[in-house]
Amino acid sequence: MATLEDLDFPKAVLMRMIKSSLPDTIAIQKEARSAVSKSATVFVSYLAAAANDCARTDGRKTIMPNDVYRALEAVGLAEFVPELVVQLEKHSVLVKEKKEAAAKDKAEKEEETETDDERGEAVEPVDEADAEPVDEADAEPV
Repeated sequence: MATLEDLDFPKAVLMRMIKSSLPDTIAIQKEARSAVSKSATVFVSYLAAAANDCARTDGRKTIMPNDVYRALEAVGLAEFVPELVVQLEKHSVLVKEKKEAAAKDKAEKEEETETDDERGEAVEPVDEADAEPVDEADAEPV
């Protein structure tokens, strides 16, 4: 089984979370950062175990958002559920928009490639290292 040190949050992510939660005038000692990191790791592990219990109670092996909400209620943190629901919905919308934008970009690129193929002008990018200099007399106007 992994130790707490193996499960620590990335330091940069942790510092962003800490700084966004505190006023700019507050400094945090290295030991305090470590304490927050260990606490966060223990909390997430505990919440995941509680959510797993909720999923298994329902006969599932996969933890769903509702299992996390029920786990928060079970560990006495029900007041976090409404905000978590809002934040999860916002995240889902962002993920959906990003996925749709990527699909649109892919479709546009495929359309451009098809258009180039129809003209017989399939163009492949040339690496600068592979490019050969052309004498001006041999160059064709574009």
